[in-house]
Amino acid sequence: MPRAKTAKRRSETAKTKSAGVWYDVLPSRSEQREMKREALLRAAVSAFNRRGFAQTSLDDIAQNLGVTKAALYYYFPTKSALVAACFDRAMKVANDSLATAKRDGRDGREKLILMLRRYLKTMIGELNESLLLTEEHALTPSDRAKLIEQRDAFERELRAVVKEGIRDGSIVPCDPKLAVFVVLGAIHWVPKWFSLKGPWTDAQVAVAISAILDRMLSTSPVQRLAENVGDIVPPE
Repeated sequence: MPRAKTAKRRSETAKTKSAGVWYDVLPSRSEQREMKREALLRAAVSAFNRRGFAQTSLDDIAQNLGVTKAALYYYFPTKSALVAACFDRAMKVANDSLATAKRDGRDGREKLILMLRRYLKTMIGELNESLLLTEEHALTPSDRAKLIEQRDAFERELRAVVKEGIRDGSIVPCDPKLAVFVVLGAIHWVPKWFSLKGPWTDAQVAVAISAILDRMLSTSPVQRLAENVGDIVPPE
């Protein structure tokens, strides 16, 4: 084989090996896109929670991230599309939390409390987007219908857990629908006052609030609650 061709082949092989190394280390193009989309969602949630949906524009969000409005439009063409994405993620967190709790809980009460604790911790810690659950008016009719369908299905499953607890004796007899409305209402209001910069961690607040709700519904409630949330040592 001529030396020129051999040298060319060696060069191409070296490039391929080099590219392979980078592909092993750096995120793929689709992963990078998802990371950027995640950053936009977080910035949007922070802005909506801080200023309110009506007072926050896509320009504000783009400016906070240091990107152009055109770059933002690539991922979310409208503000309502951005809110819809936040709702989708919130519902995924809710369903994942419930699935994990149903797998790990021993009875209805424990499943409910595990679900509430995990859901709340994620919502005020990693996502901090519960307040957006009051902004469904900002959705398009089709997105709103989708959300209502997802939310109703989730609440039905949660009511089924409460009913299970009533049957197995771990939850006091009550109206499951009202019980679910009360506990979700309490949880979705937490981001109104909670801050990660405050004296309590998201995990401590999740444990403390779930304990209060547990005492309300449990047939064998604890006699004392944490007198200082900051002293709580959350389970691993």
